Formats: sequence, C-alpha cells, structure tokens
Amino acid sequence: MAKVKVKGEGFKPFDVDLKELNLTDRSEINDLIMDTSVKKNFTFWVDIIRKGTSFAEDDINKYSNEELYALGGKVIEEMNKKK
Repeated sequence: MAKVKVKGEGFKPFDVDLKELNLTDRSEINDLIMDTSVKKNFTFWVDIIRKGTSFAEDDINKYSNEELYALGGKVIEEMNKKK
C-alpha cells in the first residue's frame, strides 16, 4: 500500500492508503476510463475508489463528492506512475 495525500478545492487535504494494484485491477480501471460508453458519473468514481482502496461503503460515504472525485483522480494518477 502507498500512503498518498489527496488535495483539491473546497476541502482540506487528507491522507489515504491506496492498494497495490495488480494487472487485473489496473486493466479494469483503465477500461472504465477509456470506454466512451461509460458515463463519468458518481458511480464511475466510486468504482475506481473501490478498486484502488480498501474502503468499505461506510468509509466512502464519509467523504463529500468533491473529495471522492479527487480521490478517484489520485487512484488513477498513482496507478499510472512508472514503477
């Protein structure tokens, strides 16, 4: 797991532990991102967060929409960094 800081407008930065993604997880997230038929709605971001963290539903529900969008973006950013 990697601890990362999530930053954005309208909320205080917060730290999150991201899972070490295997190739299947990375593939599924990238498929979501690249599939033009998938709407980039709230469910899209929650799916990315579920795959990229160990958060339970209650954990995810504690964050605002803006925090969740930023967290989902951070999952994508970290997963695509060169190893």
